[in-house]
Amino acid sequence: MTTRIASLGKRALRLAFDWRLWVGVALPVAAILYTVHDVNLREVATHIGDANVWLVLAMVPMHVLALYLRALRWRWLARSLSAKPLPIRPLFRATALGFMAINVLPFRLGELARPWLLGRETEVRGSAALGTLVLERVIDFTAVSIMAGILLLVHTKAMPSWVRSGAAIFGLFSLIPVAAIVALRIDETGSLGLLAGLLRVFPDGVRERVMGLVTEVCRGLAGLRGFHATAQVLFQTLILWGIVLPAPFLLGLYAFSIDLPPSTMILATFTTNVFVALAVAAPSAPGFFGVFHFACREALHLFGVPSAVAVAYGTLVHITYWLPVTLIGGVVAAQTGARLTEIVAPGLGKAPSGDHR
Repeated sequence: MTTRIASLGKRALRLAFDWRLWVGVALPVAAILYTVHDVNLREVATHIGDANVWLVLAMVPMHVLALYLRALRWRWLARSLSAKPLPIRPLFRATALGFMAINVLPFRLGELARPWLLGRETEVRGSAALGTLVLERVIDFTAVSIMAGILLLVHTKAMPSWVRSGAAIFGLFSLIPVAAIVALRIDETGSLGLLAGLLRVFPDGVRERVMGLVTEVCRGLAGLRGFHATAQVLFQTLILWGIVLPAPFLLGLYAFSIDLPPSTMILATFTTNVFVALAVAAPSAPGFFGVFHFACREALHLFGVPSAVAVAYGTLVHITYWLPVTLIGGVVAAQTGARLTEIVAPGLGKAPSGDHR
């Protein structure tokens, strides 16, 4: 018992001295202070109270559906990881646990919860599953980059500088993994040889660990071979980013009786969705508190929405995401016996490779 307490104390101390934790805290604090610095919080509370409760509640199933669609798409991405298609149940459970962990752990330390739990519940190696999540991130980055590019074309001059810069950086970083994936698909052996050469300057242990991980990632990336699998992933991505994820933002506009022409309403919906995607891409506090609200305020400002209304809007759209996703993930954690300390360990790079199967 004493040994366990000492071990937990060491983990907590290590986390407390992790610079990523403090950067993750500083970003949302700054975002919150900026978002509310000139806003009457009583007005915000009044607008929240006046919102259409049925439309607010209608946002909840859309957020849950987004989890299911991510799990369904992951099933196709992970097709090469096992002899038979993986059951949707462990994929959904791993997805729910992953997003719950992101909601309660700082600086996206919960990112590795998904492959970690999938590795625990199936025969799939966690490191190979991690490769499929790399591909998933590339697909999502590309989808958001395309939407951001379209929005920039529609109203470039109205965009704040941080969005223009963020969209450019977002697009650049989405091209890097795309280029790596293309290289691995065209000539996997040659690409791995090139990487091995670049890693010669590093210690043997580091080089072997990176090459082992990349080799497993290659296995995960093989899931998109074949037209049918690729078409399924593209279709589900279109449904996810074109309908399901924007839906809560659209419902929020109606819930707060924000009066805009129909075409402008759609534009405002996708603009807010892109702003939020850009804002939460930077690892920060648990659950994107602060940065989510900042993004909603900045997006709706382009359409003449008062700051108090925009902050109230961001608060409700965010809470309808955070509460159900965290609750579902918490239920999965209770059912599987997963502990936050186990999830944090791989996120800090301290877990042994066996933890990931």
